[in-house]
Amino acid sequence: MSEAGSHSHVCAHCAREEERERTVDMRSRYVVAVVGGTAFLLGLLSQYVGAGVVYSYAFLLVAMLVSGRWTIPRGLRGAARLHLDTNFLMTFAAAAAMVIGAPTEGAAVMFLFFIADLLEHRTDRVVHREIESLLALERPTVTVKVDGAEVCMDVEEVEVGSVMLVRPGERIGLDGRVVAGTSSVDEAPITGESLPVTKGPGDDVFAGTLNQEGYLEVEVTRWSDDTVLARTIKLVRETEEHRAPTELLVSRVSHMYTPVVVALAISVSAISALLGTPLVAAVYRGLTLLVISCPCAFAISIPVSMVSALGGAARSGVLVKGPEYIEHLSRTRTVAFDKTGTLTQGQLGVEGVCVHDAGSEDEVLTAAASLGQMSEHPVSMAIADNSRERGLTLSRPAEFRAVPGKGMIGRVGDERYAVGNLRLLDEQDVAVGRDHMCGVGTSVYVARDGQHLGTIILGDQTRGESRETVQLLHRMGIRTVMLTGDNEHTARRVAEGLGIEEFYAGLLPEDKVAMVRQLRKEGAVVMVGDGINDAPALAAADVGVALGAASSDIALEAADVAVMGDDLRRIPAVIDRARRTMRVVRQNVGVSLSVKVLLTLLSIAGLVGLWVAVLFGDVGLTLAVVANAMRLVRAGPATNSPSGTA
Repeated sequence: MSEAGSHSHVCAHCAREEERERTVDMRSRYVVAVVGGTAFLLGLLSQYVGAGVVYSYAFLLVAMLVSGRWTIPRGLRGAARLHLDTNFLMTFAAAAAMVIGAPTEGAAVMFLFFIADLLEHRTDRVVHREIESLLALERPTVTVKVDGAEVCMDVEEVEVGSVMLVRPGERIGLDGRVVAGTSSVDEAPITGESLPVTKGPGDDVFAGTLNQEGYLEVEVTRWSDDTVLARTIKLVRETEEHRAPTELLVSRVSHMYTPVVVALAISVSAISALLGTPLVAAVYRGLTLLVISCPCAFAISIPVSMVSALGGAARSGVLVKGPEYIEHLSRTRTVAFDKTGTLTQGQLGVEGVCVHDAGSEDEVLTAAASLGQMSEHPVSMAIADNSRERGLTLSRPAEFRAVPGKGMIGRVGDERYAVGNLRLLDEQDVAVGRDHMCGVGTSVYVARDGQHLGTIILGDQTRGESRETVQLLHRMGIRTVMLTGDNEHTARRVAEGLGIEEFYAGLLPEDKVAMVRQLRKEGAVVMVGDGINDAPALAAADVGVALGAASSDIALEAADVAVMGDDLRRIPAVIDRARRTMRVVRQNVGVSLSVKVLLTLLSIAGLVGLWVAVLFGDVGLTLAVVANAMRLVRAGPATNSPSGTA
């Protein structure tokens, strides 16, 4: 087995083992919820049916201990290290309530805190489910052609250059290039493309996609741990390893906050007792303050929102490498686009035909396309594609001669044609005015028997959604800029056609980096690109976005966000999602702090008890925070109605 294959096998095994452990952990938490909840209800029931204080206390003590299965050990370990956290607050409050003769409140504190913790873990499963769904796309084995025979092999053992056999209905196991056969392939899991894509010889296919009706032979181009699917899984996993700046701040505040709250609770109890409040009531008042001050909802408000946003973005085909980039995206002021392959399709297309000397568009295109059948030059292929779209009938040239660097000469029917650049027409003594200009782009001149018939103008075709994307960004109050290495005439034509406000042409990769740094002085910059030459600029921006993660390794590595398809409209959608996420974060933090402050003041005055503190100040608030954050998972991309500025 190859080193790469062995590494992939170990990673896949570890990933599945981690998922099994998480599943077991969640099941054990559900068991604790059932047992703890049952004991709590039996404790309450014992009080009402007159079963006796001992039975009631025993059931409530069991409810507290079972519900504190994870909280109590963590709280005690933290106290031993003088690291007082939320777990210590709940453990101390529940235990003290039991001691002072308030077992119902003590059990309620621990059980309801456990329910809040369970909700947090349940929410965290959002991203894990995304990983599980991606792992389900990985085929453990593939059929490979070896010495003319079919051999079933583990994907980790298949070497680059091997030929896979993919039958109808099978999932493609590794990235590769079709060498034989034609079929439709469902690429939705990888690129987000909703319609099946026709694949034939020379086309790339990706691991995790589904072959539909045809038979394909595919030459493997990547090791199993380097496929687009494997890198996608890696990106999703990386989202769990990062924390947003705001989340880090809240975490630091929470750790400093807990000792202060404990000291305040002790002070409230002591002062109340000194002022004549009975000891039990004074302690109860301090415990109430402890529970109210528990920063549970406040602490989870940001991570829950971020995890929900990341999961929702992944479902819509956008992978964000970490929650910190959600914050950066929400502050976007400028989006800078590369041109070729990003705003445009990166391939030539016919943009117009100028007719001269009694020629016709059909004749000009037919002559150029007929001769172009003998050439594999991108210009010839673009003209041939346009001719087929127009339904023109092409003829086989009777004569053909390629003139390197200039064009081609040949006979179609009874006529002799020259197709190429101005130098070719000069050699053929064909008169073309020096001020001749039919448009901006690549000009292909067509002459018949020494007479200039017309000129075909070709250019890099813009993506169908490029203009809509620019308009969406403008409606969101975001400035758009195009950075390109192309000439100024072409750049101006593309920018004006798409409605882009600014463009900078003739840029080398280092020039793009300098422009991005300049733009960052005016606010957060998102850079969108797809090629190797875009990687430095992607890394220099506040957020780098790789368009078409299936096509550019270096751009994907340098980027912070990967759009798993070629739809530019997902960029304003993910910015809009980031803005909504930060609004939810601000709502959650604001509500949490407001409720905590209000209940704290009421508890100091002795106007609220432990039940109110638990139901409203802890569990109720946590439920509200989680429910508000979970909207970010369900909310789809708002490409048609983006929000305004944040």
